[in-house]
Amino acid sequence: MTTTMTIQIPVKELDNPLAAEVVGLDLNQDLDDQTIKGLFDAWMAYPVLVVRDQELSPERQLSYSRRFGELRGHSVKELLHPDYPELLVLSNRGRGGAQPINNGGAYWHSDITYEETPPMGSILHGVITPPEGGDTLYADMTRAYDALDDATKSQIDGLKAVHTYRTRYEAMMNAGVRPVKTEEELAQWADVLHPVARTHPVTGKKAIFVNEGFTSRIDGMSDNESRDLLERLCEHSTQDQFVYRHKWRQGDVVMWDNRCTMHKATDYDLSHERSMHRGTVCGDRPY
Repeated sequence: MTTTMTIQIPVKELDNPLAAEVVGLDLNQDLDDQTIKGLFDAWMAYPVLVVRDQELSPERQLSYSRRFGELRGHSVKELLHPDYPELLVLSNRGRGGAQPINNGGAYWHSDITYEETPPMGSILHGVITPPEGGDTLYADMTRAYDALDDATKSQIDGLKAVHTYRTRYEAMMNAGVRPVKTEEELAQWADVLHPVARTHPVTGKKAIFVNEGFTSRIDGMSDNESRDLLERLCEHSTQDQFVYRHKWRQGDVVMWDNRCTMHKATDYDLSHERSMHRGTVCGDRPY
């Protein structure tokens, strides 16, 4: 059943109904519970929520992120901040002492769907952003599900898909953009099963829950059938009508609901620094 929420903080819609900007909020302040509740309700209404002009220390970002739930790190330990392991550092200069990474998410994905309990959401702070490029694309997987024809909805409802990080990591490792890991280290990324269409635990809405980054196949289908269905779902979900493009400005904080969005990084001039800090909020098992 869909939950209706009244948004108690000022927001303005951006150029796609997936996203909205919070107006006039300073995340360095100690926000009261009512404001956090208003932010959460806005986040549930707009799965990509933007707060501009924030200069946050790692401590302050973590403090803010924890207001939405317990935080988790990442299995690629070299990308974690050495002093703040709950922060993922996406930096082409290795800011904070983490390993440099140019553009690790340049493919459609939802964060960490290759674990049994993927995160509820991610909160990314643009510490240093290039003057142009390096945008992030977000896809609305709820509207994409709603726009499917009835036959496809009937086909995918009840299906499960296999998610794994191993295949993606091995490809990046072989390309020289990730450190070499042993077979024992690679074995940490076992296959997990998630529904192809999941139900959002707050809104009650259904969303397509497969992605090209980590979904390897549809359980119970032949390789050809599985590949064709996954390609069709991804192509459908990434049509312009479902996609919001975020053009980063330094100090932006972008929060996205991992349960009903995909995202993808875009190219930029690597002569400029691009450094981001991400807090990742724990979620529950998809159903």
